[in-house]
Parts: sequence; C-alpha cells; structure tokens
Amino acid sequence: MVPRPDVSEERKAQILDTAEEVFASKGFDGANMDLIATNAGLSKGAVYWYFKKKDDIIGALLDRVFRRSLNSLRAIASQQGSPRARLIRIGEQISSDYQGMERLMPIALEFYAIALRRKSIRKHLGGLYDELLSILTPVIEQGIQAGELAPAEPRRAATLLIASYEGLGVVWALSPKLVEWRTHGPLMAEVLVRGLEQR
Repeated sequence: MVPRPDVSEERKAQILDTAEEVFASKGFDGANMDLIATNAGLSKGAVYWYFKKKDDIIGALLDRVFRRSLNSLRAIASQQGSPRARLIRIGEQISSDYQGMERLMPIALEFYAIALRRKSIRKHLGGLYDELLSILTPVIEQGIQAGELAPAEPRRAATLLIASYEGLGVVWALSPKLVEWRTHGPLMAEVLVRGLEQR
C-alpha cells in the first residue's frame, strides 16, 4: 500500500494565500474562518485543523512575511565588504520588503494592536525582533571594529535602526502619500549610518 503524501505544508500555504486575499478585501473585522474556508475550497474543519482561530492565521501570515525578510537580510549581513555598505543594503532591502507587503500593512497594524493586549502574540513578535537584532548587531559591531562607525552600544544602535523603519512603516500605512519607499527607504539607511559614522 502506497503511503499517502504529507500535504500539510501545501495545505497551510493554501489557507494562508487565501486568507491574505480575504483580509486584503474584507479587512480584519470582515474576514472570518468561514469565509477563508469557503474561498480556499476547504471545509471549516480543515481550516481549524491547522489554525485554531483567526489570530493564528494572522500570526502565520506575518511570520511568513518576516521570515522571507529575515532570510534576505541574513544573506546581506553575511556578505563580504564594508559593514557600512552592508547596512545601507540592509536598509534598501527593508524598504523593498515594506513595499512588497503593502496589502498586508493594515492587517499588520491591527495585529500589533492585538499584541499590546495579548502576551502570547507580543512574545511571538518579540522573538522576530530578536532575530532581526541578531542580524543587525554583528554588522554594527564589525563597523565599529573596522573604524567605520563610532563606538556605540551595537544592540541599541540596531534597535534604533529597526524602530526607524517600523515608524516609517506606520506613517506610510496611515498616510501613504507621505512615504515613497524607493527614495525614503534608502535615505533613512544613509542618514542612520551617517549618524553612526566615525568622526
């Protein structure tokens, strides 16, 4: 007897792809598990098998976006060359990643609001930020050791870099006309790196 293939990852991806479409068209409040199941062509039970509630789906969607971004940033951070130049490229990549999640940004902001009220979600997001810090901090340390960057506490500097982009993302989500990622994103990296440069 031929064993049945494991389709769990494929099924999860199907649900998440559909959920992204539903959230983008219906918003956070308008989307529900029934609608996601119907649009995915699955039973409600099948959706609940993988995700117990709507928050779990949103968390998985954001995790998927973060994971892609973290992989790209990790690759840039491990490249050869000037730490300063890598920090600029990292800033450009973050800008590109924000552009790519335009449809999900309103959902991300709602999820962040939920995270303020729910410790488990806040902890999950905190873990993703810790991963991002673990990528940025060594590059800043290398820049300090190479004499490109002024002595500073690297983790704090990395935190400021993250916070600056998150803040720009919030401004963009609330008032899209104010932020042009192709110009503002790289400029943000340049300004922040100049602030860290050795005088």
